[in-house]
Amino acid sequence: MQPNTPVGIIGLGLMGTVLSERLIRADLPLIGFDIEPTRRENLKTTGGIVASSVSELAGRSATIIIAVYSGEQVEALFGELENAAGPARPIVVCTTTCRPDEITRLARRATNAGISFVEAPLSGTSAEVRDGTATALLAGDADVIESVSTLLDIVCPRRVRVGAIGDASRTKLAINLILQNNRAALAEGIAFAERLGLDGRAFLGAARESAAYSRVMETKGDKMLTRDFRPQSHISQTLKDAELILEEATRRGLLLPMTTTQAELLRAAIALEGPDSDSAAVIEAIRQRPAATEVSR
Repeated sequence: MQPNTPVGIIGLGLMGTVLSERLIRADLPLIGFDIEPTRRENLKTTGGIVASSVSELAGRSATIIIAVYSGEQVEALFGELENAAGPARPIVVCTTTCRPDEITRLARRATNAGISFVEAPLSGTSAEVRDGTATALLAGDADVIESVSTLLDIVCPRRVRVGAIGDASRTKLAINLILQNNRAALAEGIAFAERLGLDGRAFLGAARESAAYSRVMETKGDKMLTRDFRPQSHISQTLKDAELILEEATRRGLLLPMTTTQAELLRAAIALEGPDSDSAAVIEAIRQRPAATEVSR
């Protein structure tokens, strides 16, 4: 990574913004692009350079981080990267959670275009990325990953190598399955404790000391108690990942009953709280759902 060559970042939503903040704090020159003018302006006010297009960014960057919403969006912008990158082809680090087949197809396109490619979905919320406690799941050529190690040290100090391209997306989806169901279980437990007449904060404190403990109690427990649904991760993104998980399971003939139910809760919570609310809002799908008819004794 040349000291005076900007790092490029495409996608300046929740995750792209905190990745940008970490790079700017490290005094790396950063050039970014997003289709939303407000997001571009926010990058400019925090010390980044704003590109007018993906093509301009690709022509000026030796390393490009992709942090857009979906695999479809990554594929849509990849043609511009292929056509606009200069003779010294960039290294692309893709942090977007994609379908395994999408990411392998993108990696093949990158190879054919002479672009080095690192798969690096992030496990953690934007708040965890900001404070350095999220984990990057890395897949790809070991030498290419090593060549961007300094950049990775800045954007996500915690990381795990998980294998070949596609394995990081598979790992991320399986991790998200556990995480999302842990979050839904916590929401149901808090709603149940509240309905029993327990003080919610006292209950959460007891749960944190119990055998039921999970890290989601730290990241989402207080937000659920106080109905603070300002986003650290958009619930619409959570649902998108849940649907990816269910699609992959269906392709392999596997029924996931807990995740199926959890996805239904996410859809109900989005109807109640909106798609841009935090994933902790899943609790409202439980708090506000009418009780089932009482079973006769």
